[in-house]
Amino acid sequence: MKTKSFFSLLTGLAAGAALGLLFAPDKGTETRKRVRAKLDEWEKAFAEDVEEDEEPAEDVSQETAEPEQA
Repeated sequence: MKTKSFFSLLTGLAAGAALGLLFAPDKGTETRKRVRAKLDEWEKAFAEDVEEDEEPAEDVSQETAEPEQA
């Protein structure tokens, strides 16, 4: 039973991929360019998020402390 399910899954994946290629609205080169641009955009956003997380926290204890009164 598991072999039959696995074979059905592979068949469905292959059929989906073939139909996707047949009915793709753009040429392969254009699709690859769009995918690459989107991946570059995500990579840049991810790198910016990582940089924000790596910045040391500022010492705000002096800013929040009340000034001494003489």
